Amino acid sequence: VLDKIDAYRPDIVGFSAMSQQYPWVKALSKALRERQPEVPQAVGGVHCTMVPGEVTADDLFEWVFVGECDIAFADLVDRMARGSGDLWNVPNTRIPKRFSPSGEIVRNPVGEFPNLAELPETDYELFDIKHIVETKNGWMGLITSRGCPYKCTYCFNKEIVDLYKEEGGAKSMKEYLRAYPTERMIGEIATLKKNHPGIRTLIIDDDLFTLNKKYVMEFTKAYKASGLNIPYVVNAHVNCFDDAMGKALSESGCIIVKYGLESGSERVRRDVLWRYMTNEQIENTT
Repeated sequence: VLDKIDAYRPDIVGFSAMSQQYPWVKALSKALRERQPEVPQAVGGVHCTMVPGEVTADDLFEWVFVGECDIAFADLVDRMARGSGDLWNVPNTRIPKRFSPSGEIVRNPVGEFPNLAELPETDYELFDIKHIVETKNGWMGLITSRGCPYKCTYCFNKEIVDLYKEEGGAKSMKEYLRAYPTERMIGEIATLKKNHPGIRTLIIDDDLFTLNKKYVMEFTKAYKASGLNIPYVVNAHVNCFDDAMGKALSESGCIIVKYGLESGSERVRRDVLWRYMTNEQIENTT
């Protein structure tokens, strides 16, 4: 990885990390700092959003990004490219003491949630899709929406919403629940199929694909009409599913609907996990 960075000669290096990846990111960051101390570093992702104080205290990265940073990170890079603008007051960032102009930790509040319809189309070719698809035996994952209204104790969704409400980036949970335009998603899938004929199954890995019935019906109708004919898998919740959805999903090519049940004990689901669904609801849905 360090050799690739040397060859590319970047103006900035960015990491995205979940918690289990963070020790590796730290090790690579330290090695990169020794090899190219002049290259600034940024880090973001779920781990940084959950424990920004811990990441900031590590003093490894000039910028620690929290929340959804599609716009914020681009803002930072644009400021660097222009050679103008304050690099230390970018929304969604924490600046460690080591890099802060004031010598104190800087905490910049988050901006609004990005409007998914206004974001550029996903450039899947940035990644080695052929290798990914072959490794997963023809399965390819993608996202058609963001957000989940539930507050399960083991999940990051509640923390993100609380952060945005606390810092003014959102007024309610509703602003967190968004979907990409259906036409755009069908187009992106068509391009993936054309460029990577080895894709045999799609994993639509939204936290809760069946949250919005209107969206489900719109997507399944468009997907069926597109003639893509790639089987796909979705995530659902027993409180957000009915026969009409099941019929529409089945007829459009959905082969698996996954439900997070977590425990067979109602008490554990209710009191420990905050999964408020009864055994009867689970049985009736599945």
